[in-house]
Amino acid sequence: MVDFSDVLSSTASLQVQAHWEPIADATYNLHQPTQEQLDKLKARLPEPINMEWEQVLELFNPKPAHPLRNYNQADFQVFLPPSTANVGDIWELDPKRILPFLCQFHPGATTEITVFSHRTPKSDGAKACLRAISPNYAEIVFRIHAQFVLDASGIRLLPSQLAGRLVLNRTEGVVVEFSLALPSRNSNVSVNAFRAADIAFIPCMELSTSSSTPVREITWETVITEEEARKKLAAAFYKFAEIEWTPIEDTVELAKETNRPIHVLVLFGTLDDESC
Repeated sequence: MVDFSDVLSSTASLQVQAHWEPIADATYNLHQPTQEQLDKLKARLPEPINMEWEQVLELFNPKPAHPLRNYNQADFQVFLPPSTANVGDIWELDPKRILPFLCQFHPGATTEITVFSHRTPKSDGAKACLRAISPNYAEIVFRIHAQFVLDASGIRLLPSQLAGRLVLNRTEGVVVEFSLALPSRNSNVSVNAFRAADIAFIPCMELSTSSSTPVREITWETVITEEEARKKLAAAFYKFAEIEWTPIEDTVELAKETNRPIHVLVLFGTLDDESC
């Protein structure tokens, strides 16, 4: 059991870089409609949308609000356990204290997720897991669900999740490595605009620091794999993630042996995040 209370009390600064590439691909190209398509979308809405075609294209090509930003070491305390923790433990993160990091991407960041603007917001939260510990270091991985409201009309981007990692020098009480990124896969963000939705791909959306500490060379005393830690986080968000899935080939053979039917569900998008 390790005590993380007020480990990062230092006011020393740490610079974080932000990278955000535009949408590279989407199912329906809602992010780059033609003028005719935009007119049809706007005509469906009961309220007028005072936005020109060029403005829509620019809106979906955002750049980080702050490409470089300095944080106090104490700002990163939000990602640490509130008191003590063992390797593999999961804890909740305070959404309000996370927002300054998300706002480095865009001032419209929020942890209250809505499908469309008329829905009641609900917070999907943020959670962290202690992945590894050594006499001098600790590594924490975390997962944040948030969205970015791009303008007053309610156009928003909903990332599948933002996956983070923090390496802490416990002896010196400083963060030596930090990253927070949108997982890079062929569908990792949902686009909501003009009461329509689309699934899209952003190649890179990341916050990161440069580190002089050879983190990969740290010898951990107690450790679980990053895959195990990510599975623990997924299960903390979605109870069904605890299910042990059987490969389809084995399922077919089992159905033959037991003379039982197979019930099949086809999903459009993924089941265990917010990209769809």
